[in-house]
Amino acid sequence: MHGTLNTPRILPLIFFCFGPVSLWAQIAPLPNTPVPAPPLDSTTVGTSGTAGNDPRAWIRGSSFGSELEPDVKGTDHEIELDPGARDVVFFFDATSSSTAPIEFRYRLADFDSNWTITQDRIAHYRHLPAGQYRFEVQAHDVGQAWRTASAEVSVVQHHFFYQTWLFYVFLTFGLAALAIELLRQRDQLLKGQMAMVMEERKRIASDCHDTLMVGFSAISWQLEATAKLLPDSDLRNLRASQSCELARKMVAHCQAETRQIIWDLRDSSEITNILSHALSRTLNANFLREDIDIVFDVEGTEIPISPAAVHHVVCIGQEAVSNAIRHSNATRIEVQLRYETDSLNLVVRDNGCGFDLPDHRISTGHFGILVMQERARKIGGSFRIDTSPSIGTEIALEVDFGSISSMLNQQEHIVPWIGV
Repeated sequence: MHGTLNTPRILPLIFFCFGPVSLWAQIAPLPNTPVPAPPLDSTTVGTSGTAGNDPRAWIRGSSFGSELEPDVKGTDHEIELDPGARDVVFFFDATSSSTAPIEFRYRLADFDSNWTITQDRIAHYRHLPAGQYRFEVQAHDVGQAWRTASAEVSVVQHHFFYQTWLFYVFLTFGLAALAIELLRQRDQLLKGQMAMVMEERKRIASDCHDTLMVGFSAISWQLEATAKLLPDSDLRNLRASQSCELARKMVAHCQAETRQIIWDLRDSSEITNILSHALSRTLNANFLREDIDIVFDVEGTEIPISPAAVHHVVCIGQEAVSNAIRHSNATRIEVQLRYETDSLNLVVRDNGCGFDLPDHRISTGHFGILVMQERARKIGGSFRIDTSPSIGTEIALEVDFGSISSMLNQQEHIVPWIGV
């Protein structure tokens, strides 16, 4: 059959004509043929979700000890803790449109140094110190960045009253008032003790005046009467009369010393450790005479010294002036108190007749010089007398401040204004 298509012969011819075109189509697309994009892989990192789809944390409320449910709902107000509150629990959660697990991180600003990461929805704090804090919490999907804003609430832990500045103000004023009261009571105690001492001094002075002075006066009168009964013709009677006169002078000297002691005991209101004040007071009280000009002068910067040293120096000056008035027939007596760098000097100078210094002063009945020398020795000073019948008499006392300071240290336990 000539009209029948011979298939085995036609196939090679078709492959020969169209085979290369089909092969080229498999190697490269024809022009203007679109190439489809590869399918999107849902597991690629960094392509899932945006900040708008991330979970957002919010604070449900707080409780003061319970971890089950908040006592205070919401965070519209500041959380205030009473002084000494033991626990505070914060409840928080997050809103999210995905089903991925949510992770939280929280911190208490000004208390925690770092964030705490957890999947729980509570934060428990115990024994917060007094102060102001800020609780912050953030949420995110596990494995993603922290992109959403944190939820916040202010926390105030109140102080105890003893931790406030007002308490310290009251405490300061209280301590100041207590110190003032203690000083006032101590001052009253010292005044009471001083009053007791002064009262005892006055009692001793009165007893001395009523007994010793009266006794000395009676002895002096008896000795004088006895001396007058002895005739002068007999040598033995003459010696007995001289002995009576010496005894009378001794009694007179003891009277003068006792009178000075009684004066010091009674005149306690003017006792001072300023030497010039005590010396001026003594001169004005005992030696005001119109026929004798007494001049008192102070040179240098005066410093306080021990009351015992004041007493001895004043007694030396008083004895020197008293001797000048009684024995020298002077019309002018100069008392000079001079403060040097390391010592003080007392000079008593008169324009009287002067006298000869005997070797045995006790035999003549003059005890004032011996007493002055003994007082100078007690305070560690040097005593000097310059006298002659033509130029008058000068009595000088020099005392180092070191000796006076040692006396002051020995008496530092005695109230200085008592004057003992």
